[in-house]
Amino acid sequence: MTLANFSLEGKKALVVGGRRNMGKGFALGLAEAGADVAVTDINLKDGRLQSVADEIEAMGRRSLAIQTDISKKSEVDSLVAEVVDKLGGIDILMNVAVMYHRKSLTELDEADWEELTNVNLKGYWLTHQAVAPIMKEQRSGSIINLTSRGGLKAHADKGMGNYAIVKAGVAMMTRQYCRYLGPYNIRVNAIAPSLVDWEQHPSGDYYRDNPDRKPTEPKSTPPEQTEHEKFVAWSTGPESLPLGRAATFDEMANAAVFLASDASSYVTGSILCVDGGYMA
Repeated sequence: MTLANFSLEGKKALVVGGRRNMGKGFALGLAEAGADVAVTDINLKDGRLQSVADEIEAMGRRSLAIQTDISKKSEVDSLVAEVVDKLGGIDILMNVAVMYHRKSLTELDEADWEELTNVNLKGYWLTHQAVAPIMKEQRSGSIINLTSRGGLKAHADKGMGNYAIVKAGVAMMTRQYCRYLGPYNIRVNAIAPSLVDWEQHPSGDYYRDNPDRKPTEPKSTPPEQTEHEKFVAWSTGPESLPLGRAATFDEMANAAVFLASDASSYVTGSILCVDGGYMA
């Protein structure tokens, strides 16, 4: 083994959903490991996507900030073409974009369902479809998808059931594409987090309303919560994890660098649980 296997020097990466939070952390981590990184998001106006690109360039890497609605094939195709033209190729595709619906699965209507699946499932499929021909031609590549603990196990918070279903789809998409693309030396893997230190929980629990508290701080439950709400808060919070805390951005980025690099050259079709022991 050599540490050089973890280097991404000379690689070109595209991070979909890289404007903030975990997506930003992944983008900066890939850049720190040596890759040039293009970032994309549907929101460009607030300047945060460009700020990520600026941070990457400050590391001495090349970067692009491109607005894209990944639910639209024409925009995904345009995105990929621009990255190839300006960075010279795509060696790493990282799908991080996500959207939530706070309605429970039984309360969703057809419009809600289409909005949810267009980003969380169709969008991932479109990026695979657009990038695969490029990677097949160069006979190399690493695709990393973001699934979730909710994609591997029914979510304790029933309001997250719709999210769990689409993330389960991402997990299976990962496994199927590994079989399609493996003969071309293209690896397809996924990362399944549990809690990350920025995360705000759509369940409406206490931790969502106190995002500035450290993950290792003792947390108390507001007296007005029902017993069910207390259970949901515990079962979705850091106390439910064997490590007893949420993950940091750096810990998540380390997993992405491993899967993107030659250090994982014989790893494909895997769902890497970076979850503090949640699935144990």
